[in-house]
Amino acid sequence: MNLISKNTMKKSQQGITVIELMIASAIGLFLTVGVITLFIDSKRNDYAGVALAEIQESARIAMEMIAKDVRMAGFQGCADINSINLNIIADDAPTANFGLTALRGYEVDNGNWANGEEFDNEDIENRAVVGSDVIAIQRAISGDTVVRPDSVSNANVKVNNNNFGFAQNDAVLISNCENADLFRITSNPDSGTWAHAQNVNSSNRLGTIYGDGAIVYRFSSTAYFVADTGRDDAQGNAIFALYRQTDNLALGGGDFDIEELVEGVESLQILYGERLATNNIRYVPADTVGLNMGNVVSIKIGLLVASNEVVRDNTDNQVYALPGEDIGPASDAGNVTHPDDNRLRKAFTLAVGIRNRS
Repeated sequence: MNLISKNTMKKSQQGITVIELMIASAIGLFLTVGVITLFIDSKRNDYAGVALAEIQESARIAMEMIAKDVRMAGFQGCADINSINLNIIADDAPTANFGLTALRGYEVDNGNWANGEEFDNEDIENRAVVGSDVIAIQRAISGDTVVRPDSVSNANVKVNNNNFGFAQNDAVLISNCENADLFRITSNPDSGTWAHAQNVNSSNRLGTIYGDGAIVYRFSSTAYFVADTGRDDAQGNAIFALYRQTDNLALGGGDFDIEELVEGVESLQILYGERLATNNIRYVPADTVGLNMGNVVSIKIGLLVASNEVVRDNTDNQVYALPGEDIGPASDAGNVTHPDDNRLRKAFTLAVGIRNRS
């Protein structure tokens, strides 16, 4: 073997130098960091996408629930609320003037916002979030056809079934296209003959004789509000939700059920569209001086909905515009604020017309 062959063999057996190994390691580390960063960004975008989808779904459900009630505010069967007053004989009725109480609004400016109202000293008064709004709706829902009653105004009402499962002393609304009455049943509703004696009614007489084609309805009195769920997110921030309070219409009053509807709703803001004498419609908050709720023909609903998980890299300092109110971060010390946290938020607005007042 000659000298050239030996030198060539030595060079081919030398392997990787330290510098080459360092360069290879650096390139490998760079590629690894890039892959990990790409993976993290992808996962973050995925979390943000899921959070946004959840926010949009929560807003849709919340809007549908409120809008369904608002559209039917004041409904009393085919009896037009604009020309036919509900005759109320039921004791401890949820309303004394259905035309005025079918739709009511409240600005929750402190813990005493319900003073003098039906919600005074009830859980809703203390639980409703300050800076948010409360909206209350009354209406009739669904009904059973009434069979021919006796031929005098204080006759018992004869129905073909009790599909609602009414119990004795429950308040019901009966209506045809010319009259409507709210009374308490004093007999066993399963008997098919519903008495309305004076022991739980102010009178034992209905406003008219109800014959075939009249309908008996369940009377609904509900209120929507935002409150703290008592649960916290990963950063320890309170999680809020949309709640609904339902009046059970019990004798003696003050019997309400409260249920959580949609998690993540942080604020409910509403403007009321009042039809003026000029036939123009102005949209104003519930506490506007001179606002006549009986003339409100539509409303604008605003919701601020937050994700339940932390998905933002930075603190949410955005100002969200809702009907009649801008909601900024708590660090700005505004009148109505949202937490300085890393949750995703989005504002939603919907205009709803009231069918019985259009």
